[in-house]
Amino acid sequence: MRGDCLKKVVLILAAFLLSNAARAEQQAAETLRFAVMRNGEQIGSNMIELRRKGAETTVRMVTHIQVKIAFLTVYRFDQTETERWVDGHLVALEAVTDDNGTPHRVKATSGNSKITVNADGKLTEVAGTTIPASYWNPALLGKSIALNPQDGAIVPVAVTDRGEDHLIVQGRAKRTHHYVIRTTFPQDVWYDEDRQLVKVELKGSDGSTIRYQPG
Repeated sequence: MRGDCLKKVVLILAAFLLSNAARAEQQAAETLRFAVMRNGEQIGSNMIELRRKGAETTVRMVTHIQVKIAFLTVYRFDQTETERWVDGHLVALEAVTDDNGTPHRVKATSGNSKITVNADGKLTEVAGTTIPASYWNPALLGKSIALNPQDGAIVPVAVTDRGEDHLIVQGRAKRTHHYVIRTTFPQDVWYDEDRQLVKVELKGSDGSTIRYQPG
């Protein structure tokens, strides 16, 4: 009888611990959602999901963009990218992109103080301190070069600090810091006080204003 009671206590405790572990894992997932706007009209979406577990962080980003003129699709962009980090160091990256019909597949793995990049079947090696040009990560602000996840190219990075700024985000005032980050082209980027990405703005090749805003 005593053994049966002990067994029940163990089972209840195990269920409690598993429940707490599942809850902790759910709490560790952070999801940022952005509406992609062109001249005030939504043309797509961007989702950034971060999962943290101890020293490891996994980031998954999904972007869908479709530009239509008079019901005719004139531009389409789809990208899914996954990054895995350990202790602040990039361990692996995989990105699949369809840039208006031009496909790209990029894989990067870290080892022996180098990062091996396979971009559309072409292998290169870059310094192990190289990080992707991904704006979710404010560490990009301290870099002079970065890996372009779209095609695997190494691009220069130049940052201009525009100082503190105040934005209205989903109807609420938010204190942010504004930077201009120039890689293949300049983009205005805002981070909040927790260094979390809040907004991105750039100019399209046709002069239109493209904005990633929470939504």
